[in-house]
Amino acid sequence: CECGVMLVQRKDDQEDTVKNRLSVYEKETAPLIEYYKNKHLLVEIDAGVSLNLVSEKIEEVLLPSLSSSQLS
Repeated sequence: CECGVMLVQRKDDQEDTVKNRLSVYEKETAPLIEYYKNKHLLVEIDAGVSLNLVSEKIEEVLLPSLSSSQLS
């Protein structure tokens, strides 16, 4: 390292660990996106905007569900 401090690489930062994590995601997690899309239970929210906009969108999605569940 240019700063003179020895670089310490954690086990979870190693290439094989990252490759395994991505493989598990592709096999086990990614299919859930289609599953929930097909059941109309997935809402995608753009998190590339301001925190306030993300929070507003989450509230728009969740508040109607919370209100109707409280009426039941």
